[in-house]
Amino acid sequence: MLWPPKPEITVSDVLSACTKWLDTQDWGADLRARLPELVAFEERYRTAGEAGQLLALLLSEARTQKEDSDRKRLHAVYETALVDRAPGRKLYDALMASAVHNLCPLCGYQPVAQLDHHAPKATFPLCALTPLNLVPACGPCNQGKSNKLATEAAEEAFHPYFDDLGEERWLFAYVHRANGGVTATYFVRPPDSWPETKGRRLHHHFADHKLAERYAKATSSRLSNRRRRDIRLLTSSGPEELRASISDEALSAEEAHPNSFETALLHGLAACDWYLNGGMAVG
Repeated sequence: MLWPPKPEITVSDVLSACTKWLDTQDWGADLRARLPELVAFEERYRTAGEAGQLLALLLSEARTQKEDSDRKRLHAVYETALVDRAPGRKLYDALMASAVHNLCPLCGYQPVAQLDHHAPKATFPLCALTPLNLVPACGPCNQGKSNKLATEAAEEAFHPYFDDLGEERWLFAYVHRANGGVTATYFVRPPDSWPETKGRRLHHHFADHKLAERYAKATSSRLSNRRRRDIRLLTSSGPEELRASISDEALSAEEAHPNSFETALLHGLAACDWYLNGGMAVG
C-alpha cells in the first residue's frame, strides 16, 4: 500500500468552511463554540498517533464520546456541510486527492471513492470533522472496515497517516494452476525485523479487508493482458529468457511500490517453473 501524506487541513479549516451552512442551523453557534475542544482533541489525536498510542486514546474516549450531546449535529455537519456543500466539499475533495496515484491506501489497487473515518464517527463524534481521522479509501475497504474498533493491539487497524510499513517486501504471491487456468494465491509474511504485534496487525489487515480474495479476482485480467506476450517470448527465446524478462519487470515494480499486488504477482510468475514452461497457454 502507498500511504498519503498527513493532511495539512485542520479541524479549524473544516469548521470555517462549513460556517455558512452552520449559520442556517439554530444550533450552529453552539457547535462553533466547541471549536477549542475539537482543536484540543485533534492535537491529542496527533500526539497519540505519532507515539503509537492512538488505540489507547480511542478506547479511553469511546464511552464518553458516544454519549456526546452534539453527536448528531457533528454527524450532520460532516454529511451535509462537508460532503454535499461548497466550500466544505472542496476540502473533502482535497483530502481524497492526497491518495497516491488515486489508489486506496488500504488495499493499494482500487481507486479512491470516499473518505473513511479511521475512528468511526458513530463512536467518536469529536473527530468526525478531524482531517487526521479522514483517510481516502475505496468503497470496499471503507465498507469492509465499517464501524469496528479494535479492543486489542494485535487487531488495531493500520492508520496511513501514522503507521510505517517500511520498504521491505511483505506481500507475496504463489502462481499455480486452478480451474483449468492460471491463478495466484496471495499471502503476507511480515519482515523478521518487525515486532510481533505489528506482524499480527498486518495479518489482521490482510484478512479483514479480504485482500487475498480481492487480489486473486484482479489477477485474471492482469494475466489475460500479458498471456500473448509471454507465449511469444517463450516461443522465441525460451523459459529462462522469459524468466529474466519478468524478473526485470518485478524489480521495476518493486522499486516503485514494493508491496503492490502487481509486484507480488510478477515475482510469483518469475518463480513459477510451470508458468515459464508454457503454463500461461493453459485455458
